[in-house]
Amino acid sequence: MLNTFLLILAGMAAGSALFFPAQFLCAFLLRQRGLDPAMERKQQWILLGCMAAAGGLIAWRTGVSLRTLYLMLILVVAASVSYIDAKYRVIPNELVLAVIVLSAAFGLTGVISFQIWSSLLGFAACFAVFLVPCIWKHKIGAGDVKLAAAMGFALGLTGSLFAIACMGGFVLLYLLVGQRLPIAERLKTMIPMGPFLAIALVVVSAI
Repeated sequence: MLNTFLLILAGMAAGSALFFPAQFLCAFLLRQRGLDPAMERKQQWILLGCMAAAGGLIAWRTGVSLRTLYLMLILVVAASVSYIDAKYRVIPNELVLAVIVLSAAFGLTGVISFQIWSSLLGFAACFAVFLVPCIWKHKIGAGDVKLAAAMGFALGLTGSLFAIACMGGFVLLYLLVGQRLPIAERLKTMIPMGPFLAIALVVVSAI
């Protein structure tokens, strides 16, 4: 029990430390797009807290291993996606590509479970699920579609289905408690999907 507690604390410390490269990555990508890279103090604390919690979850589930390294790198990408999309409603292509490259690199070397056909099916399934509402302009943008497809590739078909369900649960929770508007009005409001996709990716990857 004590070893598990210490492991979780170490994971939380690692997740907290990764806030700084995530902040640097966000600033770099925003400057490239001519957007203000400054992160408010409140936003810093929220992102730091979320990354610490995610780091604890990752360490609890995977211990000290190369898989932990993979998940921590995915956490940096996911945190960057969450911040940029929540603030500017944009998901940089570089971050989408990073998810695919990391999952392929660690998968092909045997660090994480990886089956190319399952990954391709997950890619196609998530792409299709998010493309339809995007075409009909139902509050989903092209960046969300690309990130969902990358998530499907990283998790495979079965994992991506769990992630979509997980993401739906987080969105519902946000709609219920995250705003003061009546729920009918919230459903008409454009919700940044990137943070929910990113959280689902990290949680399902770790679990």
